[in-house]
Amino acid sequence: MSEKRKKLLYITDQEEYTDHGTIGPLFNGYLKNYCDVYIVYFTKYKNSFQAKGTDYVIPEQYKQEICRYLDAKDVNLASFDFVFVRNMISVLSDVQNNKEKYNYKVGFRASYAKTEIAEETRKAENKSSIFKTIGTFYRKHKQDKLIKMCDIFMPTSKNLENEFFANSGVKSFPLPAGLDPARITPHRESDGKERHFIYVGTLDSLRQFEDVLVAFTKVKSDNWHLNISTFNSDFAKVVMGRYPTISEKVTIVQAENLNLLMKQVDDCDIGIALLPSKSIYNTTVPAKIMDYYTCAIPALLTDNEKNRTLFSDEDALFCKFEEDSMVEKIEEIIAMTEEEIAKMGHAGQEKLLSHKRNYEIMAKELFEELESL
Repeated sequence: MSEKRKKLLYITDQEEYTDHGTIGPLFNGYLKNYCDVYIVYFTKYKNSFQAKGTDYVIPEQYKQEICRYLDAKDVNLASFDFVFVRNMISVLSDVQNNKEKYNYKVGFRASYAKTEIAEETRKAENKSSIFKTIGTFYRKHKQDKLIKMCDIFMPTSKNLENEFFANSGVKSFPLPAGLDPARITPHRESDGKERHFIYVGTLDSLRQFEDVLVAFTKVKSDNWHLNISTFNSDFAKVVMGRYPTISEKVTIVQAENLNLLMKQVDDCDIGIALLPSKSIYNTTVPAKIMDYYTCAIPALLTDNEKNRTLFSDEDALFCKFEEDSMVEKIEEIIAMTEEEIAKMGHAGQEKLLSHKRNYEIMAKELFEELESL
């Protein structure tokens, strides 16, 4: 008689249909080769519970009492060997409070330093205050206490853990962003004679993307085009309104799903992943670069120690997050040949696949780690 497969419930902080980070390819993909995985998504737009195969869609207002809600919907929490929570401390609290009742092991996935980013954002937008800072302190204390109670902790990187979650004393299994081997494609030369750049992500004060836009306004060559793929295209249009001299050279697009995003990336030559020198960014390699190297297009990265641990000058492009350095590097990229760009993109793609930045490998190793708990 074959051994009964383990069951894992992964409570995400994402909305339904999200192709996000490790959720789709790792948890909802390769990990299912080893155990039964059920994913919880939240929705702002529906008031009723939905079960779609191994996916559960739950109205957002029930986050704080997730265990009671699932129990009321005949989801047998006692049947799960593991319950994981992604980023949400309030949800982790409820899951921990019900741990003995249902006898599951608890894992916490920290894809970024959520508490610290919220505080840094308030500072960047001049919205910080002594009361909010005190509130951050107490949230951090509660977060640390709840993580110490977990059976496994899954930060995006060991650096992130050391910087923001140190001394948890919990078994750690870092889960960095990676490549899905099923999606990789060879480098394809973009259409037209212009050098096509793409930036995937949010345009906010913390990421300081406007500094990058300023650099493009100073580039002497006009042989370039920039695509910005963002969820908030309306805000991006407002931002671009401040840079009329390059508005005709910038296209704002939106990707409703991962397939469309990959098409947008594949149409370009260089992916931009420049971030300011802040500890919240210097502790992890930007996840967006995985979108770029999936299509074998090289990334333009901030020259810092963390990025250099994974990439070199043979497979990525580096500059300081300073205007003169960015302008100089953009000019260099425009002057590169298609052969040089393709060689760099393929080298980076091969490096990521051969290292542990491969979701197929990561799923196997994660399951082995769970078996040891």
